[in-house]
Amino acid sequence: WKSLSDLYNAFPFVQKVNPDLESYVTKKTVDGLFKLIAEEERKIRENPIARISELLKKVFGAKKN
Repeated sequence: WKSLSDLYNAFPFVQKVNPDLESYVTKKTVDGLFKLIAEEERKIRENPIARISELLKKVFGAKKN
């Protein structure tokens, strides 16, 4: 992949690509996670019922004796 991307990047007037696949995949994964978190946060803010999910009860629930 690196040799192919380096060859592509040598052409003038093309949008350069990053030859580091690990970095690219990591960045896209983190972007996807933040998108999912944003969607869940939007649901929680718009719908009060969504605030009482099992996960939120575990995270923000009352302390057990």
